[in-house]
Amino acid sequence: MRIYHEPVAVLFRDAPAQFIWRGRLLLVKEVQALTREASPWWRSTETKGEDLLREREVWRVEAGNGRLGRGVYELARTVGGDDWVLQAVAD
Repeated sequence: MRIYHEPVAVLFRDAPAQFIWRGRLLLVKEVQALTREASPWWRSTETKGEDLLREREVWRVEAGNGRLGRGVYELARTVGGDDWVLQAVAD
C-alpha cells in the first residue's frame, strides 16, 4: 500500500459511489471493507478535547474509470463528516 492522505471529492450514497482524485473521476465498482478507527489526534496541532473522541470511517473500495483499469483505494472521513481523504492505494 502506498500512503497518500490527499483530499478527494466523494459522491456518497450509503457508500462511496465515485470520487475525484488528482483530476480523475473514479467509479466505485465494489466496496471491499468498511472499518472504523480512532482519529489520529497526534497529527493535529489544534486538537480539542471533543476531537479526540471522533471516529473515522475507512472504506476500502475497488474503483476505476475504464481507461486505466481498476485499483484498490482507501477512502477515509470523520464519521458523519465530509472531510474525505484518499488514505492509501494498493500497489
